[in-house]
Amino acid sequence: MPPAAQLMRLPAIAYFAIGGFAMFFGLFFVVFLRDVPELLYLCGPVTIIPGTIAIVLGVMQWRREQVVIEFANWAKSQRRIKMDVMAQRIGKTRFETEKLLGEALDDGLIKGVIDRSADEFVVQEKAEGQEHFVGACPNCGGNVDTWFFPEERVTCPYCERAITVPAA
Repeated sequence: MPPAAQLMRLPAIAYFAIGGFAMFFGLFFVVFLRDVPELLYLCGPVTIIPGTIAIVLGVMQWRREQVVIEFANWAKSQRRIKMDVMAQRIGKTRFETEKLLGEALDDGLIKGVIDRSADEFVVQEKAEGQEHFVGACPNCGGNVDTWFFPEERVTCPYCERAITVPAA
């Protein structure tokens, strides 16, 4: 992300602090400098308008943060989900869903990976050590290359026989 874009992507609390600081001084000028109209006209708008804008930006950023947090909490409950199904379930486009997922991953709200070969998102937090990888089918030797959990049933795309989890 370019540096200018990062500047406009502060946490909501930073916008609230900046806006509150500016509004405090704006109200200070209005209350104590109303006898000096030149200072009031000079200092009032310079603090009150940017303070209001910063608070509005804080509200918008807080809402964005809440959407990412809610999405991350929902995604944690999924274990494994196809990206298209994820987009459909949350009512967004595929691009918007991947962008939201990227934000949640970057913010550390969820741990997981996007398996591009299977086009799935796999949560890593929930099933630490429970997932299994099958490279080749134990029955026919076909290339399966998939991750699965013990309760899932995986079939070989070549021989169509069930692949079982080896005993630990």
